[in-house]
Amino acid sequence: MAEIVAAAAAVHAPQLLSRPPHEDPAKLDASTDGLRAFGEVLDETRPDVILLIGLDHLETFWLEAVPAFTFVLSPEVHAHYMHQRRTARVHTELAAHLLRGVIERDFDPTYSQDAVLGHAFLTPLEFIVGDRDIPIVPILVNTYLPPIPSPRRAFALGQAIGEALAERPERVAVIASGGMSHFPGTARYEQPNFAFDEWVITEMAHGRYDELLALSPVNLDEVGESELMTWFVALGIIGKVPGTLLTYQELSHHGHGVVQFLPPLPPDRKWLDNTAEPYGGHTFTFTDYTYYRFPDPSTLEINRMLHRIIIEADYREAFVRDRATVVAAAALRPEERAALLETESFDALTALGAHPLLALSARQVATLEQQRQQAERSDG
Repeated sequence: MAEIVAAAAAVHAPQLLSRPPHEDPAKLDASTDGLRAFGEVLDETRPDVILLIGLDHLETFWLEAVPAFTFVLSPEVHAHYMHQRRTARVHTELAAHLLRGVIERDFDPTYSQDAVLGHAFLTPLEFIVGDRDIPIVPILVNTYLPPIPSPRRAFALGQAIGEALAERPERVAVIASGGMSHFPGTARYEQPNFAFDEWVITEMAHGRYDELLALSPVNLDEVGESELMTWFVALGIIGKVPGTLLTYQELSHHGHGVVQFLPPLPPDRKWLDNTAEPYGGHTFTFTDYTYYRFPDPSTLEINRMLHRIIIEADYREAFVRDRATVVAAAALRPEERAALLETESFDALTALGAHPLLALSARQVATLEQQRQQAERSDG
């Protein structure tokens, strides 16, 4: 019977990889220190495999198919962000066993033998796994392309994975890679709900999860917490055990949290004694997705272009070098073409239906590419 020897939930913000100058370096260091601290737990517990539960920022899958849950079964997997890349071995035997096991338990996940993963996987591979030669089983959860699964469905998938693991002999670590409150690419980008994060941490310190699991996907959209879906899968695997906070940092746009569940740590009285209001005092009012809406089919071409800027280095380089030519060649509507030519921020595109995460990510990688080209010219 498999033994779950370590489990944590952890931030994966791309700023931890790119270290932009406008971020507080001390807070970035505190976040990566928390990730590395859990890496040391892997040395102590010696897992045979890591279940790495991450999400897709529209880097792996595209609008040709939007799976709710995906198991990756290639012999190895590549994770990237801009020019940073890592390769990890995949425990394909266990991955195939879990795939069959959850299907036998009435789940219908997607599987891929040819998936390229994004920073939700690169960040924990870089700062938690590091140079440790531990194979992984990558599992993706859809959190940004509505309709998304419910917290209870994610938890139930975790329970099915746990039941399938019971048939195996491995020592297993579980890492849920997902952020706390943030609204990337939206008008609320610099207004995360830190009070909601505080309530989540307090609930986890007590091992209380019923109210969290009762939230709807629209509720998660309202408070910027959809990435907690990866945490809910992990909780289904390990059970509703208390979590102990390793670090929490309030950045201008994002709550960075790292929580260790297993091995159990001494409880933190700060959070056990916390009297945070339910939901951090928030009253839910949304009746439909507002920040991350269902992408209207009419917006496919602008979203396709943003996606190419993010994932295709040559296309991104050409876009930064000669934006007008690249925009003219794209099958865009006039208002989309104008928005791309008239602003550096891409923010106007979200009002036209571009997915906020694509608009933000395209802006970030284009800025980094612009800096690279400027440095190249300076060196030349």
